[in-house]
Amino acid sequence: MNRRFGWISAVAAAAGLSLSAAPAVLEEPYGICAHVSRDVERPIAAQEFDSMREAGITHVRTDFDWGMVHRRQNALWTFGHLDDLMKTAARKKMNILPILDYSVPWASPAWKHPEAWREYVNKIVSRYAGQLRYWEVWNEQNLNSFGPEPDGKTYAAFLKRTWEEIKKIDPKLTVLYGGTSGVPYEFIEESFAAGAGAWFDVMNIHPYFSKDVPERLVPQLARLKELMNQYKIADKPIWITEIGWPTAQGTSLVSDVLPHALEQIGLRVAETPVVIVDDNRRGFSHGINVAIRHLKSFREVKHIDLDDIARLDVYRYPVLMPTGGEDFPVEYFPEVVKYVKRGGTLLLPSGLPFYYDHSLDGNGAFVKLIQHDSRPLLTSLHIGWDAWWTRDGIPREETYQKPAAVFEGKFKVEFAPASRFLHDRNLKPGDTFLPIVEAGADGYRGAVAALYKLNSDLKGNVIVFTRRGENEYTPEERQAELLPRAYLLAFSNGVSRCFWYNFRSGEWARDDHEAHFGIVRKNLEPKPAFRAYQVLSNLCPSGSTIPVMTRRGNVYMVHWVRPDGEKVWAIWTPTLPETVSLTISGTVTAAVNHLGEKQAIPQNTLTASPVLLYLRGPERVVLH
Repeated sequence: MNRRFGWISAVAAAAGLSLSAAPAVLEEPYGICAHVSRDVERPIAAQEFDSMREAGITHVRTDFDWGMVHRRQNALWTFGHLDDLMKTAARKKMNILPILDYSVPWASPAWKHPEAWREYVNKIVSRYAGQLRYWEVWNEQNLNSFGPEPDGKTYAAFLKRTWEEIKKIDPKLTVLYGGTSGVPYEFIEESFAAGAGAWFDVMNIHPYFSKDVPERLVPQLARLKELMNQYKIADKPIWITEIGWPTAQGTSLVSDVLPHALEQIGLRVAETPVVIVDDNRRGFSHGINVAIRHLKSFREVKHIDLDDIARLDVYRYPVLMPTGGEDFPVEYFPEVVKYVKRGGTLLLPSGLPFYYDHSLDGNGAFVKLIQHDSRPLLTSLHIGWDAWWTRDGIPREETYQKPAAVFEGKFKVEFAPASRFLHDRNLKPGDTFLPIVEAGADGYRGAVAALYKLNSDLKGNVIVFTRRGENEYTPEERQAELLPRAYLLAFSNGVSRCFWYNFRSGEWARDDHEAHFGIVRKNLEPKPAFRAYQVLSNLCPSGSTIPVMTRRGNVYMVHWVRPDGEKVWAIWTPTLPETVSLTISGTVTAAVNHLGEKQAIPQNTLTASPVLLYLRGPERVVLH
C-alpha cells in the first residue's frame, strides 16, 4: 500500500470517517531487454539509456553471465564490466534487472554443481545488493540451456538454493522465477508441485506469439492465474520479462512464385480470392504474417474460422491457406482433404506440411504443439517429403536452389536453405508432380517448392514451400501495432511489469529473427515501434490505474485513469476491421492512433481495426 494513503486511512479511521481504498495503480510498468552487460552493447549503454528514457522505459533486463565474471575455473573473479554498467545506469537513472544465468564449462549444468553456483550467486549478489533490488533466477529454464531434458522439479530445487542464498544476503531483495520460454504449464505446475511457489516473489513468463497475435495472451494469463491460485500463490505479482515480434525481412519467394504456380492451374492472382484460417475464438491465426507479406496481390483475402472449412465453396474460393506454417489442428484436417477433393487448391507456404498438431483448449488459448506421424495425413493429400533424418542420401543442407525448368526465367531465387525435399511417391494415377524450385547438393537433386496437380480421387491442387519461418516475419509497421496491444492486454490481465524483447536490433543478417526484435535499429534509429512505445507510456504512465479490459466479439477495449485524472480508452481488433456501435459519455478531447497521429473522433459507430485507437477524455465509453 502507498504509505501516504495508509497514513490518511489510519487518521480517517481514528476519526470515525469512511474512506474508500485508493485504486490499484501501475508502478513503473515499462521495461525492455538489452545486452548492455555484454561487450557488444556496453560501450553504447549510455546512449541506449537516453533513448530508452525518451520512450518512457525505466527498467532494463540484462544478463549477469556467470562466465563473464569468472572466465576460467581458477582465474580471479572480475566485475569491472558490471561496475561500469552500474555507474552508467545510476548516472542515467535507469534500473537494472539482472539475470543470474548460464553454466560455465567446469560446472555444467549449473544445477548439478550447487556449491559452484552458490559461490557465483553470493559473489555477484553481495556486490550489487545495495544497488539492485530484483534478481531473476535463470533465463528460459524449460529449454536446454538449463540442461538436457529440463524439468520443473529440478528447477524448483535450483530455485530454492538460489532463493536461500539471495535472502541470506538481504531478505528484502526480490527474487524472480526465471522467465519461461512461452507459458509451459506442465513445467510450471511441476515446479509448483515441488514447492517452487515458496521460493520466488514474482512469477515470470516469456509469452511469444511471433506467428500470431497478442490477444492470445489473455487466455494464457487466465490459465496461469488459475494454476497459481491452485497452489495458493495467486497473491504474487506476474511479470513478463520477454515479449516481442521480430522484423526480419525474409525473402519474396512465396509472393514471386505464386502467380506463376497458379497460372499452371488456370488461375490469375489478380482475379482470384484466397482464404486463410483466422480463428480468433479458438486461438489459431498462424497465417496472418504470410497474408500480410505474400497475399496482397490476390483479389481478396478472406478470413474464416476452422468450422467454415467444411462449408467453403471451391468455385467461389478456389485457394485455401489453412496454416502459415507447419502446424494445424488435426481434428479439422479431414475437412481440408474434402476441400481438395471438391477441386480446391491448398497453399502451404512454409515448412513441413501438418508436421505438428496444434492443440487448442477451445477458449482461444494455445496449449502446445504435438509432433506426430504426419505421413498418413500427407498420403491422404497425395503429397510427401524427405529429409536427411528420414531417408539415406538426403543432404543436411542444399548448396543451390534454382527455378525448375518449367519456371526458368520467371522469377529469381534468393538462397535460403530448406533441407526438406518434396517427393512424388504418394501420387495416384492421374496426378502430376511439378517442381517449382529445385535444390540439391553432392549429386542429389530435389524440389523445395512444388505444385501437386491432382486428378484422381482428389480433384484439386496443393502448392508447397518447405522453407520455414515465413509466418514469423513481421513488417515494422505491424510490430508497432502489436506493441501497445500486448502491453495493454498484459496490464489489464494481471501483469504488473512488462519487458519488450529487445531494444536494439543487431541486424547481422537480413532474415535472422534474433537480429531484428529491436524497436531501434543497430545505429539506434527508431523504428515505428519505438514511437508506439513512447505514445503508450505517455498516455498510460506510471501511477495510472490498472487498465480494465472489456470485449465485444472481436473488438477489444481497455481503459484507465492517468495520474492527472484524465480517462483514456483504447479500442482495436486482432486481425480484421469490425464496425461496432458505441456510446460515448463526456467529451473526447483527442483521438489518436498508436503512433500519436490525430484521428477522427467517432460518434455512434466506429470501425475498429488492428491499428489501435486512443480516445482521451470521455467519462465513459460503451461498446454495443
